[in-house]
Amino acid sequence: MRISHAHKFIFFATPRTGSTTVRDVLDEYSDIASVHITEVSSEFPFYHHISPLELKAIFMERGWEWDSYRKFCFVRNPYDRVVSLYHHFLRIRKENKLKGVKGLLWRLRYLTTRAPSFRQYVMRLNSSKRLPTTLPEFVGDGEGRLMVDTVLKYEELAESLPECLMRYGLDVDAQNIPHLNASARERDYRKYYDSTLKKKVQELYQYEFKEYGYEF
Repeated sequence: MRISHAHKFIFFATPRTGSTTVRDVLDEYSDIASVHITEVSSEFPFYHHISPLELKAIFMERGWEWDSYRKFCFVRNPYDRVVSLYHHFLRIRKENKLKGVKGLLWRLRYLTTRAPSFRQYVMRLNSSKRLPTTLPEFVGDGEGRLMVDTVLKYEELAESLPECLMRYGLDVDAQNIPHLNASARERDYRKYYDSTLKKKVQELYQYEFKEYGYEF
């Protein structure tokens, strides 16, 4: 997440949609740069994947004019995104950013449990996770409306991000946009799926398929 009071924009980091790259690009224009969720405090509650509902409440508490800010996020082909989510999950199982007893318990769990297969991971996907899975769950208001003004496609990031920022009065060269925090994985997401897993993703991400025209 990034907030610019000067340029009046908020970027919401939908997980695994190029958000690390976008945050890097926006850093020099931002007044508030989010941190890992383990580093937040009551004075600084801005974590990377904070939702609009959470952030709006903070704005209200601090007397900031929520409606005066332009808000945007990214969406990604659900089939590709789920593969990226899975490999990110495998990576963070090994990384332990928790401290104290929680950190020890995390490490113990990692050492004593086997990582789920991709099939197991997909079949367990639901809306009860800490990080909501679908776009309406993440940036929605709970009543079917998105709380962002603009949704850009991850697949067009290098072109659409500079165009979006130009509307905010910022000049960003597409040639200077890096690709950060990419998953180490097979590039063709189709190789991960069979008919059962395809159906599961289709059911879960109905909104993304309908609104943004994604296909397998």
